[in-house]
Amino acid sequence: MTPNWNVHTKWAKRAGIDELVADVVNRFIDYGARYCIYDKKDLLYYDENERMVERQLKYFYRMDQEKKFSNENIYVKAYYIHHLLDFFTETRIDKKDIDLLFKQFLIEKVIIEFSDNNEIINFRKEIEEIFQLLKENKQELYDDLER
Repeated sequence: MTPNWNVHTKWAKRAGIDELVADVVNRFIDYGARYCIYDKKDLLYYDENERMVERQLKYFYRMDQEKKFSNENIYVKAYYIHHLLDFFTETRIDKKDIDLLFKQFLIEKVIIEFSDNNEIINFRKEIEEIFQLLKENKQELYDDLER
């Protein structure tokens, strides 16, 4: 069973992400793009050969670029938090080995970079911040995930 949105929202807020942003990301990931894409031009960016997680990442990156809330990629961070929390419940990896779980998350679940107009967009910094937050608070995280 995947974590409920209260858990997703709590950890997004702990990462400095507004609750409304977390809600948009959660809805998009769990219910699909049709609930979040308000402009048909957004659909033009999609390559049918891309995995869904790559499409989602590109969409949230564009949201961050358009909103200019700050120099941080808050939509992208919420995207990674959502998928990482889900991965904790989906994987058969020992959840107590958090470093191994993080490593496998990057291999099996998401991408950390993509090319946009011949520019490589990399999110290693955002991922490391999220990993550090969860690692420093892993007992609280495990308690939240067991509920």
